[in-house]
Amino acid sequence: MTLFRALVILIIFPLSAQEQEANSEITKDSIVDEYIIDYKKRFNVKLEVSNDVTTFLLLEDGVNLDLKPNLNLRYAIVFSYKFLSVRIGVRPKISDEDKENKGGSDTFRLRLQLLFDKWNHVLEYNIDKGYYISNSSDFVISDNNRRLQFPEMSSNVLFGSSSYKFNKNYSMRAFQSQTEVQAKSAGSFMPGINYTFYSLTGTDVVIDTNGDRVFRDTYNEFNGMNLALSVAYYYTFVLKKYWFANAYAVPSAGIDYYTTKNARPSGSTKSNYTQSYLALNYGFGGGYNGDKIFFGGEIKNRLTNEKLTSETITVTPAQNHFSVYFGYRFKAPKPITAPVDYMEDKVPLLKDEPKN
Repeated sequence: MTLFRALVILIIFPLSAQEQEANSEITKDSIVDEYIIDYKKRFNVKLEVSNDVTTFLLLEDGVNLDLKPNLNLRYAIVFSYKFLSVRIGVRPKISDEDKENKGGSDTFRLRLQLLFDKWNHVLEYNIDKGYYISNSSDFVISDNNRRLQFPEMSSNVLFGSSSYKFNKNYSMRAFQSQTEVQAKSAGSFMPGINYTFYSLTGTDVVIDTNGDRVFRDTYNEFNGMNLALSVAYYYTFVLKKYWFANAYAVPSAGIDYYTTKNARPSGSTKSNYTQSYLALNYGFGGGYNGDKIFFGGEIKNRLTNEKLTSETITVTPAQNHFSVYFGYRFKAPKPITAPVDYMEDKVPLLKDEPKN
């Protein structure tokens, strides 16, 4: 928490000074129409807290294993200007007791988002090392709070998505990067494609509930690719000027291609598998998106018919995911505007379509 507080101080104090700017300067950098107020020429800084932690579900010897890194919450700083939004994760500190009971985890997350008038592209890379079995008490009797741990278990997950917005009066930027404001209620269908490349290794070492390190001669490791097509619908209710509420549903159909490495005392073998599934992601949120200050929160969940066997793995986001954020928009500094404007000049496709 100490690092996060320091970041808040370093960012919020300069932003408070920016709030002394005249309102005329803000109006000069905004474009207003009936449905959308455009603030893309201003620079957004957002602080975010969430429980968005990628977990894995495995089945070994008839027992479901719910594997998680030792992360209860994630902190992030999000920078947004024009079409570009960059999210950088900040690793929270854990207590010595929590580290002893659940093990240590190293994590890195970087998210890049490109938001245009009609297209929304996301690319996110996650690395986590050090996992524990959150449901250890289901099958291990222990007189302490220590969980079974996989200290060498490492996951790499590359996630990407692209979606297309049909209704020009609906703002995905107001929902995702807060570089626009939804001035009037609107919604839109957004079909898209999602893809995930993942790997899970280092399952050969376990720390048991007594704290002993055990080397396993029988274990599985996985890598694969997941492709899904979705037909989403998003809607923003504008309640009173800058106050809003969001709702969305994203039904999808996907195929998971993966390879399982089975290590046994007699040797290791690799097998390829394919699994199809249906899923529904949905969520609700709300908040305030004003001229300078914006804040809000969101809860979301996922339902799926994916089946778990001893040869499969399921990559899942945290159930009942929530996030809260606070942000500020101000005049974009030249070190930010120069490279982004240069990219627009060199790649005309990055520029928005002219307003009617």
